[in-house]
Amino acid sequence: MGIHLISGANSAPAEDRTVLDVDVEATATINIGVPLLYVGAEATVDADATVNAESDEPKLKIFIDPIDKSVHDYPDRPPPEDEDSPDKRSLFPRALTADQKEGLRLHTVARQKKNVKALVWDTKLEAAAKAWAQKIAKSGKLAHSASKDRPNQGENLAYGWSSGTYKNPITAGTQGWLAEVKNYKNEVIPKGKFSEYGHYTQCVWKNSVKIGIATASDGKGGWYTVARYSPPGNIVGQKPY
Repeated sequence: MGIHLISGANSAPAEDRTVLDVDVEATATINIGVPLLYVGAEATVDADATVNAESDEPKLKIFIDPIDKSVHDYPDRPPPEDEDSPDKRSLFPRALTADQKEGLRLHTVARQKKNVKALVWDTKLEAAAKAWAQKIAKSGKLAHSASKDRPNQGENLAYGWSSGTYKNPITAGTQGWLAEVKNYKNEVIPKGKFSEYGHYTQCVWKNSVKIGIATASDGKGGWYTVARYSPPGNIVGQKPY
């Protein structure tokens, strides 16, 4: 049975929500959380900023943080790399899971629609994403990593739970992020309804060139998914493409 993921803000009427099909043996609901906006050098996530849902319903919560370039001097592109450098080797082909491949493919399709170059898989970003996914899965709290712990990296988070077999949490999370395309009206970040489009704009940010996605189980049917992007997107005062 396919999983039917409903993506929308808390107050959105049912007819305004987008239904996504994912290969999971259960029914789950995607709920969108509140994105971060940097003030000074730090940003915080309200751990209680989640939507209400029946306790017996599977759910997916998502967070992302926009970056204020005025206080984070991130370059628009990564610095030049030597062919034999560790950073370059991190881009070498490796075996990805089917779920990771689909998450990357969905990013590529969305970026192609906006004439933006495809992201390149980066094993260093994947490892960093995995480490954070395992940490938050252990804590049971969907929380962003501190900006100092992910220099020059953007971040998307998602939490999914199912009473059945959850086969593809990365695919589900990516679909949830990209479903926000319907809410983006070409605004400068973070104008408009940023909380309803911020995950999408990070996914298609033109100056982000590398990606790594990983997921970790909490052992209770829940999966914590983390995507890392470099350079980061959602720069305050800019547009994604």
